[in-house]
Amino acid sequence: MKKYKFIILALVGLFMLSACEHDLKNILDLEESTPPAITSPAANTQFELLAANASDNIVFEISLAQFSTTVATEYKLEVSGESTFTEASTIDASFNKQDGIFSTTVVNLNRALLALGFEPLEEADAFIKVVALVNSTSLTLASESLTIKVIPYKIAADGTTDDGTRIYMIGAAVPAGWNPDEAVEMVNIAPDTYRTTTTFTNERFRFFGQKDWNPISYNFPYFTSVPEEYFENARQPDREDGDDNLWFKGELGSYIITVDLGAKTITMTPASDDGTVDDGTRIYIVGAAVPAVGWDAANAQELVNIAPYVYRATVELENDRFRFLKQQDWGDGYNFPYFTGYVNSMLENALQPDREDGDENLWFKGTPGTYVITVDVEKKTVELDLPYSDDGTHIYLVGAAVTEVGWDAANALAMINIAPNRYRVTTEFEVDRFRFLKQQDWGDGYNFPFFTSVPEQYLENAFQPDREDGDENLWFKGPAGTYTITIDVEEKWITMY
Repeated sequence: MKKYKFIILALVGLFMLSACEHDLKNILDLEESTPPAITSPAANTQFELLAANASDNIVFEISLAQFSTTVATEYKLEVSGESTFTEASTIDASFNKQDGIFSTTVVNLNRALLALGFEPLEEADAFIKVVALVNSTSLTLASESLTIKVIPYKIAADGTTDDGTRIYMIGAAVPAGWNPDEAVEMVNIAPDTYRTTTTFTNERFRFFGQKDWNPISYNFPYFTSVPEEYFENARQPDREDGDDNLWFKGELGSYIITVDLGAKTITMTPASDDGTVDDGTRIYIVGAAVPAVGWDAANAQELVNIAPYVYRATVELENDRFRFLKQQDWGDGYNFPYFTGYVNSMLENALQPDREDGDENLWFKGTPGTYVITVDVEKKTVELDLPYSDDGTHIYLVGAAVTEVGWDAANALAMINIAPNRYRVTTEFEVDRFRFLKQQDWGDGYNFPFFTSVPEQYLENAFQPDREDGDENLWFKGPAGTYTITIDVEEKWITMY
């Protein structure tokens, strides 16, 4: 008898737990409701997504869902590589509900496609649908999918774009010497624009459109603007050069060189010892969490540029709110909702149920003290570290996912110590497996099960039902590109952005 009573009570409990949503389902008949529909663009419209048009608008017009009763709804726009939408991305888009118009940009659609594994520079079918969500429930109505034709472009982790083209440097001034097979590759970062970091010595060189002497090359007279402190025509009264190559006359060392073939310009910046680059731009931090400046915008502390769109400073932080400014006044800035990428766990939105904050600033909730703060305004990330203290130890990266080294343990990529038990490096990743080593050989290391916290959008166990991996390495699941990876071997976590 007791057993029957228990079963009855359990059934009643289950009924009560689901009553709220079931009541809504009884009132809202989805079978009597009309799903939303995409009315424009037409099926099979082609979108050639170009880096040069990254900020251009793309508009999707829809008809709203018609529910059998009045309900509060939200809408989202999804894209997938499959008509079944087994795997989908939500497109970052604004929605004008009154007019039924989703507005996004070329770059936002491009990012959503790359996140799904679409191949850059290759035409493919993409499937779009609009989803109506009934607020405070799990109920949804989705439109029929719309097929469009897309050709994505590459986006690097630092926000630069890569159309797949390359130019090369050959000559005695660069490490390749005059050997075309060893030519220094320059990667496309924008239309007709190429960049690399390499060492220069006082000698001649030129640019080529291929790893060969023909058919395309660019010598000194081709360019209309070059940094005169570094370059001159290799042909001089006291120096013969029948090809009018470029002559490097600066101090020997490592430089970041950028070539714009369209504008016919060359720019050159010394590469710093720690690999950072300063383009002269700044952002600023202000707020009660930064006691050195408080809310005095005119004296906001600057963050120095260290890479395209990336800024860094060492600051004293207290448990309070702050924000970033684009200038030392109350003009444009960045609050917590702006940062949709990785945000360090010591930060949260200053607006909380028990804490008012109309501007949705950032709130520092960690242990007060000195921190290195790094902000990427393109990838929308914020990292906090203890002040860097390299103790000389290293952890190493090896595996097919690490394009620079592959499985060559003897040349495994060194991660630099930045704090006790904490290591970091920036490198190229592609979709495949890798692991960490304690040394540059196949001795001790760290596989996926060692870590208790990993960025799930990028990493998973390489051992899967459809994928063999007896060592349980880490699997990088994309998208391919340049990432900064940090590990803490004591706290057993990984961050990646």
